[in-house]
Amino acid sequence: MANYLLSVVAASIFVAVLCAAAPEEEGVGKFVGFAGALIVALIALSPLTGGIDEWMDSLETQWNMDEQQSPEDYQAQSAQYLAYNIALTMSELYSLEIGDISVTVYPEDNSESFAAEKVCVTLPASIKIDAKKASDTLSKLFSCTVMVQNE
Repeated sequence: MANYLLSVVAASIFVAVLCAAAPEEEGVGKFVGFAGALIVALIALSPLTGGIDEWMDSLETQWNMDEQQSPEDYQAQSAQYLAYNIALTMSELYSLEIGDISVTVYPEDNSESFAAEKVCVTLPASIKIDAKKASDTLSKLFSCTVMVQNE
């Protein structure tokens, strides 16, 4: 961190000296000031590039996005992700505990990409919600057929 701050301060001082030494006629001083400000801004923003790379690596690790992933693994992972998002949406929309929601995803038979043929959401009998309205809402939100039912 100290090296980063030192480089920003050093670049700022260097640009200030260049701006002071640049002649003001014909806009040379303005050009030198603009170029110097751009350089200092790039130096100041340089740590973000490392953060973006680290973030992308963490996403790759989190979702096991290696190129060796089989179509079956991709289908299962995508179905699990969809089921979790549907359960989370149900819990937020209807103030339910996420553990009370059981979601089963039936994927289409397509090995190239994931698409859900239908999704079944099962709730305990003690939870009283309008299943038809919930099915319609979730179907619209997730662009697939979602059926909500009580046990």
